[in-house]
Amino acid sequence: MRNLSIALLCALLVTLSAPVRAAEPFNIDVILSLTGYAGFIGAQHQLALKGLEEAVNRSGGIQGQPVHFAIVDDQSNPATATQLATQIIAKGAPIILGPSLTGDCEAVFPRILENGPLTYCFSPALYPSAGTYAFASGPSTRDLNVAAVRYFRLRGWNRVALLTTTDASGQDGERQGLAALALPENKSLQLVANEHFAVADLSIAAQVSRIAAAHPQAILAWVTGTPTGTALRGIHDNGLDVPVMLNAGDIVKKQIADYASFVPSTLLFPGLLYMTPELASPAVRATQTQFVEAFSSQNAAATVPGAFGYEPARVAIEAFRHVGTKATAKQLRDYIETIKNFPSINGLMNFTDGSQRGSSVSGVVIVRWDNQSQTFVPVSKPGGEPR
Repeated sequence: MRNLSIALLCALLVTLSAPVRAAEPFNIDVILSLTGYAGFIGAQHQLALKGLEEAVNRSGGIQGQPVHFAIVDDQSNPATATQLATQIIAKGAPIILGPSLTGDCEAVFPRILENGPLTYCFSPALYPSAGTYAFASGPSTRDLNVAAVRYFRLRGWNRVALLTTTDASGQDGERQGLAALALPENKSLQLVANEHFAVADLSIAAQVSRIAAAHPQAILAWVTGTPTGTALRGIHDNGLDVPVMLNAGDIVKKQIADYASFVPSTLLFPGLLYMTPELASPAVRATQTQFVEAFSSQNAAATVPGAFGYEPARVAIEAFRHVGTKATAKQLRDYIETIKNFPSINGLMNFTDGSQRGSSVSGVVIVRWDNQSQTFVPVSKPGGEPR
């Protein structure tokens, strides 16, 4: 009996001295454009997710299990995005966050619409059908254009030129820009030129010459990534100096600062409500603070592209916390579609309206680039009305 007691004591001591094994992380699959022409956008998404992951894990993860965003790179290529999504689908994952780009999301969505996994695109240029497994980050490109054109009108800039790229993002920007101009509220505005260029083009002298000949009072340039520099340089080299409104995806301080020698006198963007925390409710302002801290913890500044990745990831975390880590795609979708008045960095999210995105034009604020201070300065109220 004494020997048995000694053996049990020894076994207990071995157990107590053994290292405690950390809980396995709960992986959430993510497809981003970390390389290729939109690599700077994917990099902002990655920063947002890393900061959110750290914050979520500091607060206990999901039901005590740490979270890890398992990121793969689609190289800004729709074919690669489709291949990566196929691999994720094959292993039975309930959710995919991303991809980063419109064209990549358009390539992936047909594979998941009916059966999942739930796929939450980080581009605002998609408009998924209600009840499907496809979701898109918001406010939408439509919302961004409505606010941008409203700002033009209320500033008295009635002669408008469009300049867009020929890729999927540019095509959607053109469609939504034309739709915004056609709204009854904008009947005083006139489209005087509509020009396009390919993302690989190095010069757009001919397009800008035609725009200049039409004497616009403002240019809506829906371009993102490397083409942004091409567009701004082309406008500058022509000597055309009118207000230019760029894509929201270009609100990255380092990128615009690099263009300091050829930015127009008035460079505008349809930004997001998080850039004007003084206009937000306390609950929304708290979320905005968390978003900014997600970047500052990595010695980086919060960006609009980062915001389009941050909010879908927050919604996914919220869903898993309520449904559990064993949730199916259907359970995740069904829960998200019940979310209403969920504080986000751009207001209160509402998924009960069938929009599959939760946000609206009220989350859009026009901002101006101040070349001297190298900062983005809010110049409108929510929705685009000038301050």
